[in-house]
Amino acid sequence: MRKYGTQEHLNAYRELTGHNGKSDLITAEIDKVQKIELPKDFRLLTLASNMDPDVKAAWRYVYSRGLTDRDAWYFKFGVSDEVRWKRRVIMPSFDFNGELNYFVARAIDKDKKPKYDNPDVDKNPVVFNEINIDWTKRLTLVEGPFDLVKCPENTTALLGSDLDERHEIFNKILLHNTPVALALDGDMWHKKMPKIVKKIQEYNIDVVVVDVRPWGDPGNMSKGEFEKALSEATIFDWDNMFSNRLKKAAEISFRL
Repeated sequence: MRKYGTQEHLNAYRELTGHNGKSDLITAEIDKVQKIELPKDFRLLTLASNMDPDVKAAWRYVYSRGLTDRDAWYFKFGVSDEVRWKRRVIMPSFDFNGELNYFVARAIDKDKKPKYDNPDVDKNPVVFNEINIDWTKRLTLVEGPFDLVKCPENTTALLGSDLDERHEIFNKILLHNTPVALALDGDMWHKKMPKIVKKIQEYNIDVVVVDVRPWGDPGNMSKGEFEKALSEATIFDWDNMFSNRLKKAAEISFRL
């Protein structure tokens, strides 16, 4: 209302709700906005000094993932010397207004723990890089931002492997009736995938699944491999899933 409505709309809202001043509901919504800040010394990887050994190591990691300079610009990869974020590739996310709403930092060293780090905020309200999303086209969903980098445009990351009414991205999909291509990691095929597909179908949203099991997850694929898998996406095979479960149950019963 405050952002898109007219004064007439606002006056009508106040009359209906009995709020003469700023709405308590509006104030509550403002208070719920999460404050996200990049590290104070954050700098784009593409503009960072190549004389810095940590920057060189970050570029080696980016190239080792099959990514290019263009990808580094497009996803606005960055680096920081702060202890928590040092020797990590930082990938920021921006909402539809271009405001920072999240970021993920990926360790470039195999022995560095945790492998992924991110701000200590609730992820459910975040639509990762919504600034790049066209809700009128089919939206591809992957688990993490470093899966996202291997995917074509109009892809976003769930920041996990759950999706339901608690998540802002789910409600945006419903709002726009956006068709979905679900590309969860391979180990989620019989765990989370059926539950999410069923939840999406409950709202009559078109959904297909992308089989990435041969690679484990989209991050292990080349861009070409993922595009091919996406082109072959199909409706989830419920009959096959249930028959496999019955077969496993029968084998267990036989052994007992």
